[in-house]
Amino acid sequence: MSSLCENSDFEKSISEELIPKKVRFRGRDVDTNNNMMINSSPEKPISWKDMLVGQSSKYTFNGLEGKDDLDILDGDIQKSFVNGLPSISISNRIHKILIQGMENTVTLKLLCRNIGFFVLQNKLYNLWRPSAALHMMDIENGYFLVKFQNKLDYENALSEGPWIIFGQYLTVQPWTLAFDPTQAYSSVVMAWIRFPGLPGYLYNHKIITEIGETPLVSHILINGRKQNVEYESLSIICFYCGR
Repeated sequence: MSSLCENSDFEKSISEELIPKKVRFRGRDVDTNNNMMINSSPEKPISWKDMLVGQSSKYTFNGLEGKDDLDILDGDIQKSFVNGLPSISISNRIHKILIQGMENTVTLKLLCRNIGFFVLQNKLYNLWRPSAALHMMDIENGYFLVKFQNKLDYENALSEGPWIIFGQYLTVQPWTLAFDPTQAYSSVVMAWIRFPGLPGYLYNHKIITEIGETPLVSHILINGRKQNVEYESLSIICFYCGR
């Protein structure tokens, strides 16, 4: 009897496995009872090209995502070997197209703190309230690229700061060809500066501008009077090198 029960349970388990089931992928029910082609041949090795262009559109950024509108003409791409290394030369025409696709793009970096892609994305939407969706890409050293679809949104992000996230400054700079993500810090940071105890009659736009153009120091002299300088949300400043 025990062997019959065991066989019965075994057959039951097999029959249950054969019953079509539904599985859920990100909130959608998908019927697994579909006919599927099974390829028993070994998979081909993934090429570098497949790794670069065969992934999600998150990694395409210059306005060409989802479209194959970059026409490569004869001579636009030159491939060769230099001292045994593969060499690729891109024509000026293609360079101009790609650079034009980076219009309305800024570089971001949160000072003194790492931040995840989606956390930053949510923070930016709350801070900037853009009129159209943002396109983001994370790159080296905690830098991010953000492309705006609206010119006014782009200008507001650059001019309406400084922006502070989690008590740290978010550096926002226009993207240029000179941008180097291997540098640990941005060359320019927009920050709030306070002059505690500054006499009220000195609060003139031109006078404050002249005071603000002094080197990065903790104190300055105004008509021989020592004036403290405070930099908000900049936790570490080297007044010797100005960083």
